[in-house]
Amino acid sequence: MARIFPKWRRSAEPPIVKGRRVVLTLAAGLILALASTAVPGRTRAHYPDIMGCEAGCVVAAAGWPAPYAVDYLGISPVGSADLVGALFGLDRFRPAAFGLTWLFWTAVTAALVLLRRAWSGVDG
Repeated sequence: MARIFPKWRRSAEPPIVKGRRVVLTLAAGLILALASTAVPGRTRAHYPDIMGCEAGCVVAAAGWPAPYAVDYLGISPVGSADLVGALFGLDRFRPAAFGLTWLFWTAVTAALVLLRRAWSGVDG
């Protein structure tokens, strides 16, 4: 009798190891996303409560590739944005931009892991 479904190749490692690899990749992406606040930048921000910035103004920002810590002109020191300021409410935190940055760095980490595994000849 012919087999309708091919034999599925069994992995040499248990599922817990693969789950741990996913968690470590997500954690590495998070660490790199948080570390990306060391990259200074500028972005456009709209603050309706600050005169002169109702329609938008260019402010300091931190985070790469999507700036997620943005200088808030009314409270924080002008011209600076960082993770600590965003945590304490001195700067504005953009959750969507942080999610994109985390996704980017997680994808970079996953690609590097896959390249290393392919280069070293590890199967699975």
